[in-house]
Amino acid sequence: MLDSLCLITGPRTGANHLMQLGGNFAELKSFPELFGSLAERIEPDQVLDRAVAATRAEHKRVLVFKLWHDTLEPETVEQLVLSWPGMRVIFVVRRQIDAYVSWCKAIHVHKWQDVDTSAVRLTLDIADFAAWLEAQERWYARWRNWLDRRFLPAPILRYETDIDQRPEGALRRFAAAAAQVGVTLRVPTTLTTTGLVRQDRVKAAADKVDNWPAFSKALVTQGLEKRAFGYPV
Repeated sequence: MLDSLCLITGPRTGANHLMQLGGNFAELKSFPELFGSLAERIEPDQVLDRAVAATRAEHKRVLVFKLWHDTLEPETVEQLVLSWPGMRVIFVVRRQIDAYVSWCKAIHVHKWQDVDTSAVRLTLDIADFAAWLEAQERWYARWRNWLDRRFLPAPILRYETDIDQRPEGALRRFAAAAAQVGVTLRVPTTLTTTGLVRQDRVKAAADKVDNWPAFSKALVTQGLEKRAFGYPV
């Protein structure tokens, strides 16, 4: 039986960068878009079977993939994915406002990587952000509660402290989270990949948004400020 790591995550959290870095682990195979093949009408269990076969074909013992809130129906996630033999869960999160702004920038340029979005400035809509915030929090809370009811560990990797750092450090944090769910990954002394390149070099959300004063005021007025600058779980 293979060990499998399911990254419960959302857009622009650094999960893809983390899986690219995972290529440095000799024992791990990453599937960043594992369930994208469902567009070909392949059933989820067949997708997992194929991933297991591909992992074994490369003589690896751990596979990792990510799930967003709209990847699969929650019932499928619960009854098939999380109940798959050897499956463990790690949460990958980012400060909500930063994930949202990064998501909006990527949509604006229609590219998820390999494009510098530093010069892109946005006009944000508070209603759209509130709906996005609610969807993300509901997604993470469902699986945190699911794990809690089963007394299963739920390690969390945060973009700001665990992923947005030197590759060696991010790999050590990833290995530590995997160890919490019983999966051993050995950080190599030499790296073969340093992951993805950051698209946006601007740090503060306020410096990326043209209507930041009005948007920030709306956050306070609607009681969303604490949630916006915090994490979904």
